[in-house]
Amino acid sequence: MGAVVMLLSVELAFVAPYARRAADQLAHAQPAWFLLAVAAEMVSMAAFARLQRLALSTGGLRVKLRSAVSAVLAGNALSASLPGGSLVSIAYRTRRMRTWGASMPLIGFTHAVTGVLSAVALVMLAGIGRTLAGDSTQLVEAAIEVAAACAVIVAALALVQHTNVLGRPVNALLRVWQRLRRSKDRQTSADGLLEELAAMQPPVRFWVLGLGAALINWVGDLLCVLAVCHAVGSAPASDKVLLAYVAAMTAASALPLLPAGLGPLDAALVLTLHHGGMPMAAATAADLLYRTLNPGLTGVAGWSVLLVRRWSRSGRARLRPQSPYRIPDPIHERGVEHGHLEDVAG
Repeated sequence: MGAVVMLLSVELAFVAPYARRAADQLAHAQPAWFLLAVAAEMVSMAAFARLQRLALSTGGLRVKLRSAVSAVLAGNALSASLPGGSLVSIAYRTRRMRTWGASMPLIGFTHAVTGVLSAVALVMLAGIGRTLAGDSTQLVEAAIEVAAACAVIVAALALVQHTNVLGRPVNALLRVWQRLRRSKDRQTSADGLLEELAAMQPPVRFWVLGLGAALINWVGDLLCVLAVCHAVGSAPASDKVLLAYVAAMTAASALPLLPAGLGPLDAALVLTLHHGGMPMAAATAADLLYRTLNPGLTGVAGWSVLLVRRWSRSGRARLRPQSPYRIPDPIHERGVEHGHLEDVAG
């Protein structure tokens, strides 16, 4: 927290003169472009939720899009609000997936595949941006990086299919864990874990649709940046905005412990937009407007989801019977209907 406060203080000291000049740009921002930016950001969030649904469906789990979008918004709010928020966001989404019925191997697969596909999609955007800027060598480098990522995925999937190879190291780790936790049933869970991992065989269609969803996620956020540049009345060429966006996302990922990439992302975006032809005041105004949407507006939506879920849980807890002598009606008692007799008292 001290490091974050120090960084924000330094950033505000440097940005303050430009922010005063950017106020005039924000005062004359065009509402139509701002609404387009909001729509693009919502499409980006929905695409990431779609990617998670696709990953969960490989294990036979069907999740409603509304539930997936709410989990993504809430996770994004935690990631943007807390230092080290990306780790908190992963923990929150893991817990939500558990409530949907996902097993730990499926959850691990979902986190891994969404991260890999998102990274591949960002590399592809970087290659496209460099090519549009006239540097075709970057396209070759991007192709090599994508091919390397695909090779790692294929190797990992092939290794998972050979459970006899993974059996010894996994069992050794679980024996150590068993001694630490003093539990008895770790061998069976190891066998089940390996069998479930081996049963996951995503078809080619999944990889195509997943990469498409990851690209839509990035492109939606990119269109949001492009729209806010137009909203402040000074947008450079599309390839310059693309390069600025990739530079900003790369800078943010280099320091994942900072909430919402505060500092590195803003500096990279403003400086690259200015280098692409935007005045410094306009570039600062575009960054402030983009930050109003992400993490501002999306953060408000995410925290609203978290509060609503908390209120609904507390409301259900208040409705539960408190007396140990109450005999529940077996027809209407939800616990009896679903076989969870631990909720029945009396």
